Amino acid sequence: MADTIQTSNLTSPSPSPSTGAEVVMWWLQIVYIIVIIILAFIGNILIFVAICSIKRLHTIDNVFIANLAVSDFLFTLIETSSNTTRQLNPNWRPPHEFVCYVILASSVLCASASVFTQTAVAVNRYLAITRPLQYPNFVNTRRVCISILVIWVCAIVLASPPLIWRPLAVICGEEESYDKHITYEIVYMAVEWLLIFVIPFGIMSVIYFRIYRIARSHANRVRPDQESASTQSNSVTSSRSIKYNITSFKRQFKAAKMLVTIAGAFLLSWLPFFVTLTLWKFQKGVRIHPKVFTAFLYFVYTVPAINPAIYAFWSRDIRSGIKQLFTCWKRSS
Repeated sequence: MADTIQTSNLTSPSPSPSTGAEVVMWWLQIVYIIVIIILAFIGNILIFVAICSIKRLHTIDNVFIANLAVSDFLFTLIETSSNTTRQLNPNWRPPHEFVCYVILASSVLCASASVFTQTAVAVNRYLAITRPLQYPNFVNTRRVCISILVIWVCAIVLASPPLIWRPLAVICGEEESYDKHITYEIVYMAVEWLLIFVIPFGIMSVIYFRIYRIARSHANRVRPDQESASTQSNSVTSSRSIKYNITSFKRQFKAAKMLVTIAGAFLLSWLPFFVTLTLWKFQKGVRIHPKVFTAFLYFVYTVPAINPAIYAFWSRDIRSGIKQLFTCWKRSS
C-alpha cells in the first residue's frame, strides 16, 4: 500500500499512445479518476460538515463516521491526486522531499486509520446491542475522542517504517528497487497483512456474526411476545414497550448493516490490489499486466467516493442532515 506512487510505470499509460483505442482509453481513465476525486471531495466534506454542525448527528457512531470521512478525504487529496498528476505529467515530481515522504506514507496511513476505525465502530455496535444498559458507562464522547487519537497514532506508526530504510530516490518514485532491504520489506509486508487485513477483519467477522445471531434470536423472541401482549389486560402499555424495543433494535441493527457494507467495500477494493502488489514486489517470476494493476488500483481510488453514498443510504439522519445543510445554504444565499 505504501508503494502505489512507486508503481507509476505499471499504472500510467503513455501520455502519447500509439493507437486511437489507446488514446480513448487513456482519456477515459483520466476523466474517470477526476470524477472520482471530485465526488470524494464533495461527499466526504458534506458528511464531515453535516456531522460536526448538526447537533442531532452528534452520536458516537457518527463521530467514527466523521473520522472515516477524514481518512477518505486525505487519501484522495494526497494519494489519488498525486498519482493522477503523475499520469497527466510523467515528469512531475513533488516540490519538496517532505512531500515525497507524505505521499509515500499516505496510503498506509489512511487505509490503516480507516480499517482501525471500522474495527472500533464494530466493537461499539456490539456493546450497544449486547450491553444496552451498561453501554453509557462504557462509551462516552471523551473515550471516543481518545480512541480516535490512538487510531491515528497507530496508523502513523504503521506507515512510518519504510521512510526509515528506503533511499530517497525510492521514496520520491525515481527508483523502484526494494532489493537493498529485502528482509525489512518482507517483514513489513507481513505486518501490513496482519494489521490491516487479518486481525481487523477477523475481529469484525466474529462481531458481526454474533450480531446476526442476536438479531435472529431477537426476531424469534418478538413474535411470542407480541402474541402474549395482545391477550394481556394492559396490552396497550405492553405493546408500546415491545414496539419501542423493536424500533430501537432495528435502528441498532441497521447501523450494523451499514458498517458491514463499508467493511465489505474496503475489503473488496483493497484486497485484490494488495495481493497484486505483494506478488509484484516479491514474486519476480510473476508478470502482472499493467491494465490489471491499474484496474485494482482504481477500485481502491473509487471507495472514498462511494462511502458517503453508503452512509447516506443506510442512515436517515445523515440524509436529513445533508438536506438541512443545503436548505441552510440556500437561505443564506
